[in-house]
Amino acid sequence: MKKKIFILFFSLLALLGCEKSEPPPKPPFNVSLTLPQLMDWVLDPAADGIWDAVAWISTTKGEKVIAPHTEAQWDALRNSAATLMEASNLLMLEGRAKDNGPWMTYSRRLSNASEKTLNAIANKDTQAIFDAGSEIDSACEACHIQYAKFDQKAPQK
Repeated sequence: MKKKIFILFFSLLALLGCEKSEPPPKPPFNVSLTLPQLMDWVLDPAADGIWDAVAWISTTKGEKVIAPHTEAQWDALRNSAATLMEASNLLMLEGRAKDNGPWMTYSRRLSNASEKTLNAIANKDTQAIFDAGSEIDSACEACHIQYAKFDQKAPQK
């Protein structure tokens, strides 16, 4: 009986060892944007689309409200928020992320704020869009302070 269990055990081990496990496929990075390109061509325009969509401007003639009015304007705003949310995920990809600490935290903050913007757009809540835009700005600013040398002014001599 012990001999049968012994043979069964090693036969099972041999069968398990024969199966070749392949690593998961890596995402194709042969055609990807550089980080500055991703910022300039994708994230910045998407963020600008949100920041420019809602505002209250006080003048001597009264208050001017800037907000989407048509379905096309709401759709464009939604597209900006969705693009920014997905692009913030691209910042967290292996090979693009600067580290697993603050970089990831800032990228997640950007993604979360973009998601809040999408929810506010679905509710056509201009105040919530404005507030989420402030969170987007805060996430971008915090990251730029730590990582974006191009945003820093050269020291005066």
